[in-house]
Amino acid sequence: MTVFEHLIAGDIPASFVHRDADCVAFMDIRPISAGHVLVVPHSPVATLAELDEANNAHLWRIAQRVALAQQQALGSRAQHFLVNDGAAASQSVPHVHIHVIPRYGRDSARSMARLAWHLTTLMLPYRDTPAKRARLDALAAAIAGAIGP
Repeated sequence: MTVFEHLIAGDIPASFVHRDADCVAFMDIRPISAGHVLVVPHSPVATLAELDEANNAHLWRIAQRVALAQQQALGSRAQHFLVNDGAAASQSVPHVHIHVIPRYGRDSARSMARLAWHLTTLMLPYRDTPAKRARLDALAAAIAGAIGP
């Protein structure tokens, strides 16, 4: 099982922004910027080509809703939608996921540095702390509130 399957099953903690019968959206534990969310289908497929058309469309609709909620709740000015589709594209977890990364303006150099940091730390162990989890939960609640039902 991938880490995302464990998150979906509730085996490990996550700060959820959205959940439905087909996908979940939750805070990235190594965010590139504040409010960085992953949108993940329940289907444990590695690449977009393996995802059926309906789930693919649904995943992107939820990613768009998350982006709008990031703008409304966090004041982001734009978003990056990032998909590393397969191991050769530096996909770290072999389970389809869309990164929805908020951009706040005038943060290009900082965001590029954080992207490089993000990629280099993916293989390091992550230590969750109450303070980190509280920050992720607060951001998740703000974004979830802006998404609505």
